[in-house]
Amino acid sequence: MSRRTAAARTLGSGSRVDLLHLLQSGGPQTVGELADRTGLHENTAREHLQRLVLDGFVHREPEVRTTRGRPRIVYRAVTSQDVRTDPVAARRLEDAIAGAALSRVLLQGYGKPVESVPETARAAGRELAARAVTALHTPTPRSSPDAPPEQRQLDALSAHLDRLGFDPDLEDEPLQFHLWRCPFLDLARERPDVVCSVHLGLAQGVLDAVGGPVEAAELHPFVEPHHCVLTLRAARTT
Repeated sequence: MSRRTAAARTLGSGSRVDLLHLLQSGGPQTVGELADRTGLHENTAREHLQRLVLDGFVHREPEVRTTRGRPRIVYRAVTSQDVRTDPVAARRLEDAIAGAALSRVLLQGYGKPVESVPETARAAGRELAARAVTALHTPTPRSSPDAPPEQRQLDALSAHLDRLGFDPDLEDEPLQFHLWRCPFLDLARERPDVVCSVHLGLAQGVLDAVGGPVEAAELHPFVEPHHCVLTLRAARTT
């Protein structure tokens, strides 16, 4: 069975996606206003909004008023200002940036006539990874600065795969990541030469950006219906 990230589970509801879109496009609104615009019962809308708040997509706060009276409670989508002070909002923004960038790479390369589809796709993945490491400023969020280079590489790769929604599990012997979810499952089944090659290039790009002896060797798609394996190799050092 495919396992989904918390973000995917939260946005797996059409009603929650509709509410978030209304807040992003229409600014702060009350539960009643959102319920009217979506056709949801107020209690149902409130439950969905609470889930969006808990997962860092939406803020709940008193309305700013210029007249007398008790301020209403309004909901609003998180902003770039929130990201500076809210770690949950920052992580959610990173998820969105990473997912959107990967989608763009895949769609731009899908069906494109090139001499070598796998090599072109791997190169696109490596380029994407290099940009992501620079943009997010957190290449090794789970490592101590004193950790060995190979550990920093593995921690960085694990964090990026997790951020993109692959649900990774690292196995030490043999050295490989088990990927339990593909965020592009349908496209990967149709064109594994494109999608899986981008993912392999993405992994190698992260490892290269951090620096160390670990390299991405192969990506074995669909060893089980919802299970892929990314094999790694570590060069021996003296």
